[in-house]
Amino acid sequence: MMASKISDLKVEESEHKLVVDALNDVKDVGRKCYQLVGGVLTERTVEQVRPNLINNNEKIKHLIKTMEGSVDKKGKELLDFKEKHGIKVRGEDTIPEQKDSDKKDSKAPTSGVLVS
Repeated sequence: MMASKISDLKVEESEHKLVVDALNDVKDVGRKCYQLVGGVLTERTVEQVRPNLINNNEKIKHLIKTMEGSVDKKGKELLDFKEKHGIKVRGEDTIPEQKDSDKKDSKAPTSGVLVS
C-alpha cells in the first residue's frame, strides 16, 4: 500500500512541477488563476497561487522521501526477522535438487494417504 501511495505522490509531484513551470512563464502576476482547493474551484491571482504550489510541491517531495525511507526500513526489518527465525517463503528461494543417488538412498516423502 505504501508503494502505491508513493507512486501516487510522485505523479502529484510531477503535476505540481508542470503547473509551477507554466506559472513561472506568466509575466503578469495579477492575472486570474483558478485553483482547486478541497474540491472547490477558487479564483486567485498567479501571485497568490505560485507560492502555495511551490510550498505544496516541497512538502510532497519531503513526504515521498520519508515514506521511501520507511519502506526501506520495514524491508530491512522484515529480512532480519526472516533470517533470525529461519522463515523461508515458497518460491522466493530455489531449493537445489537432490542427486539421483541421494534420492535412492533416502526415504520417499509420505503424502499422508493410505492405500490398501
